[in-house]
Amino acid sequence: MSIQEAYSLFRSEKLIVNRNYQRKLVWGVDEKIHLIDSILKGFPIPLFLLAETVEGEFEIIDGMQRLDAIFGYIEHRYAIPHGNTKQYFDLREFSRARQLAEAGAFVTEASDTDLLPAGKCADLLDYQLAVTIFDSKEETQVTEVFRRINSGGRQLSAQEKRQAGVVSDFVRMVRKLASDFRYDGSPDVLPLTKMPVVSIDSARERLGYGISAEETFWCSLGVLNPRQLQQSEDEQLLADICISVVRGNTFSVSTEVLDKYFDPTTPESYSLALDMSTYGSETLSKDVKNVLGAMKFMVESERPGVSGAFRSQVRTSSFTSAKTPFYAIFMAFYDLMVRQEKQLADPRAAFAALGRISARLTPSRNTTTERQRQENIDIVRGLLEKYFVSAPRPALLHGPAMEIEFPNIIRRAPIESARYEFKQGIVSLDQRRKMNTDFLEKLPKIISAIANVGPEADGYIVFGVADTDLDAQRIEQLDSVKPLHMGRQLLVGVDRECRVLGIHLSDYTRRILASIQKSPLSEPLKSAALANVDTISYSGRAYVVIRVPAQSELASYDDDYFVRDGEDLRKMGTREALAMSKRFTK
Repeated sequence: MSIQEAYSLFRSEKLIVNRNYQRKLVWGVDEKIHLIDSILKGFPIPLFLLAETVEGEFEIIDGMQRLDAIFGYIEHRYAIPHGNTKQYFDLREFSRARQLAEAGAFVTEASDTDLLPAGKCADLLDYQLAVTIFDSKEETQVTEVFRRINSGGRQLSAQEKRQAGVVSDFVRMVRKLASDFRYDGSPDVLPLTKMPVVSIDSARERLGYGISAEETFWCSLGVLNPRQLQQSEDEQLLADICISVVRGNTFSVSTEVLDKYFDPTTPESYSLALDMSTYGSETLSKDVKNVLGAMKFMVESERPGVSGAFRSQVRTSSFTSAKTPFYAIFMAFYDLMVRQEKQLADPRAAFAALGRISARLTPSRNTTTERQRQENIDIVRGLLEKYFVSAPRPALLHGPAMEIEFPNIIRRAPIESARYEFKQGIVSLDQRRKMNTDFLEKLPKIISAIANVGPEADGYIVFGVADTDLDAQRIEQLDSVKPLHMGRQLLVGVDRECRVLGIHLSDYTRRILASIQKSPLSEPLKSAALANVDTISYSGRAYVVIRVPAQSELASYDDDYFVRDGEDLRKMGTREALAMSKRFTK
């Protein structure tokens, strides 16, 4: 298969990635340049392995980093060195890529930059990739092939090796949690074209990927650095705390012990699976998010927006790891919040109590015993318990925990755009500043159309996110609110509209609820939507979020069926509605 043929598959979204076992894009620019140099010199490069699906797509088993590097060079994501300058691929030599660039599919460098000579461009496009395609209809076969290829990979981190090709309930849950805390949530299967959107970049690397390491939960608090995040140490940390929670107590930890919990043939893995079935994946995910949300809330109550604030508070020197105190603090919070059903009442005092706590804890080494870890937890709990008060255990994500969920909702939108609707609010942006009754009347139709995308996942409508850059500029002029950037979205909040209307946030929310309640939206969708309208405080601003739960049947509005066509609504005809309804009855 030539690179030109592979690019056609890439841009037709026929090359897909299964995130259940594939790692993120992690290659740096130097590795990509080295690959392109090998291709231009005609050197052989390793085999690519693809699995053909029943839909005629090709799932990448081995070679994702290399394919991304090749296509990234063609699409001007980086250049190769040439003397004292750099050379970009000359799009004039490849009509398919040039047409896509002209249509805005990707951003190109200025035309006067140094470009790869025409002959070299032809050499690259004609280069024959060694590709093996096997026909596999069973996911288990694909994952086993992936495991065998990657479990011994020299360039993989310890965590990447231990989870390569493992698809147990526990491993899936750890991956999903890790994705939520990195803010790179997406469907399990993505086209390769979308992988840069959900891969990790950093201020140092500047690879053009969608997730800034410095903005993730782990790096913003200073628990991990960007390099550790790229090596999946966040997933190792989450696995460690989740095993402790599910087992009901801490355990002696080492690389070898963690390997056993990920190996489906070991007694440790079997025992963990039984404990997981008792605890429940959803309950575990909710408990972890609530606890980590409270920890983040504690840090930001004292040092809002300060990068690395957790690390600088708990460490005694720049050489001390933040991972040992992180584990002990999490387990202490978990005991107080979940087991004792308390909530943090004085976050600033709790944060102050943790100053230089590393000096009082037994540090992690190659092996840390259960007794040492429990002693660390007891020390931290003794310092913190006076700042907690009794409170009912939450049934759902709430309060600070929603600050972790909210960025995932915002960042997932470009990947699953049909399931997401962002609105700046319910007040017009003209000089009159009146309630936008037309939109409120349209809102239930939007809810039905989002539900009709399919039964596979929930959808979301968020108030407080500017519709366009022009709207964000207008809001800044009218309300003196500077937009906050999150990925491609501009966050403006709705509290500014409450001030314009002279009402409380609860009254603002009731107006949205009323527009749904009085509408002819079909049941059970109407009741489900009404039960899932929440207000969220994020970075000091308020937002209203409507979760549109996945439905088991097609939803209607006044006996009509709507579907999303881009950002517009379209009423389906009878035949289309009947065909669409079959998606909900499989």
